[in-house]
Amino acid sequence: MGRAALAAGAALAVSCVTCGPTLYEPHFVPPKHLGRLEGELKDVPFLKCHMTDGRIFVLEDWKVDEAAGEVRGHGIEYDADRIKLGYTGNKTVPIHDVALFETNRPYEGPGSGSVIAASIVLAVATGASLALTAYCLSNTKACFGSCPTFFADDGHGLSLQAEGFSGSVARSLEATDVDAMWTAVPDGRRLDVVMTNDALETHAVASVRVLVAPRPAGGRVLRAGSTYYPATHFLSASSVRASSGDVADALRASDGVEYKSPASPMDLAEREVLEARFERVPKGKRLGLLVVDRNSLLNTFLFYQAIAFMGSRYGDWMAQLERRGKAAFAGVGGLLGDIDVSARAATGAFVSAGHVGEVGPIAREAEVVVLPAGLSGDVDVRLTMAKGNWKIDQIALVELGDPVEPSAVVPHEVLRGDKPDADALAALRDPARYLVTFPHDAYTLRFELPPNGDGRGSELFLESRGYYYEWMRQEWLRDEDQLAALQLVLDPAAALRKLAPTFKAIEPEMDRVFWQSRVTRW
Repeated sequence: MGRAALAAGAALAVSCVTCGPTLYEPHFVPPKHLGRLEGELKDVPFLKCHMTDGRIFVLEDWKVDEAAGEVRGHGIEYDADRIKLGYTGNKTVPIHDVALFETNRPYEGPGSGSVIAASIVLAVATGASLALTAYCLSNTKACFGSCPTFFADDGHGLSLQAEGFSGSVARSLEATDVDAMWTAVPDGRRLDVVMTNDALETHAVASVRVLVAPRPAGGRVLRAGSTYYPATHFLSASSVRASSGDVADALRASDGVEYKSPASPMDLAEREVLEARFERVPKGKRLGLLVVDRNSLLNTFLFYQAIAFMGSRYGDWMAQLERRGKAAFAGVGGLLGDIDVSARAATGAFVSAGHVGEVGPIAREAEVVVLPAGLSGDVDVRLTMAKGNWKIDQIALVELGDPVEPSAVVPHEVLRGDKPDADALAALRDPARYLVTFPHDAYTLRFELPPNGDGRGSELFLESRGYYYEWMRQEWLRDEDQLAALQLVLDPAAALRKLAPTFKAIEPEMDRVFWQSRVTRW
């Protein structure tokens, strides 16, 4: 399909969708979860079948025949270039050839009295979702997005502890995420964790567990990948040199005072270096560098801009992702990269030690990088990262003990409001099921900790696994540009240079708009 046809489709979508407050709730269903089509989604009027060879069927009056391995309905077939094949009529779709099912459930907003027509569903692809808030309308690429967010009592009330699997933006990217719950205070051995969906997203949560590790006296337990170290003797840097000067004071404690540089106006992948010095470090210790950090909103902007470029073919792009896996869309993330850590060796050269960096702009994560052996005296460490992509709250040199193995605790009760939800509990405890959540959903997950897991003698981590799909915003459709979407995939370096001025124009206001456009009502 040519650029003119795509533009016309997007224009049709915007003109028809924005004329009334009808709302659209998109769902993506992998073939292995076909039961959802026959269950909670059986009443949706239209079904899109994305085929493994790139074709797509748009069906109405559809029905699943699992025994025959088919979906039947009345509709239209398109080839990989979205050219119509044949006539509208009865279609039979083999389930084993489907990469992804997509539905768009229309429902009425205030004052709405109509259901979207099939032609508009096709034009909109994933459909226009809830109208943006007044805040978000001023800066549509700064709309709140969260993945599952997790809260627990910190002694003063519910406090943000973690955001789950932020990089898992499709089923094929499903991943396990672990976050330190540094401020959680259990009630004796009981720990309540509130899990919310605060954005215009569909979350598929496979599991949530609390990991409990014995904490050393006067110290913490820190995670380096899948290894957990008891850590003591936290030493702040005497100086941290950045291009803006010495920023050591901002990095002495995890107190919300963060270091963040502005992004480059020429290239969003441009790097910066922080050089930290730690003085009078004793010999013979296993050392690690603690980094407490989170993403800025640069990743969020790029993700949302990519969806906007995909526009009315967002569903097609997601189907491609399901077919090809994470490597197909790894270019931009690879260029932005993590925070790379290196240390000065006795030769004077800096030696790579590892990296930290979880995707996500909301909750801070605490991770440790094990430094090369033999460092002592004045220890110099470098942090290299994309400018403007990270907010760093604390760095510290720590002494590491022998690794420990945390124990895992599954929820023994799940509450929806103040009532137990047995089905939600069963979904989280069954490896073959997902707890699917939508905007404004909130669940309380209740854990019974082991005898020493009362917050005084143990370190707590939240482990979550799953994936999610971002909802299309109708305002994004006006940015549809399939060639720009392709450039993000095929030439991400050029795309990051091209998008730099656009991001710089909205960078100052992004944080304010992001937090003010949150949809939570729980």
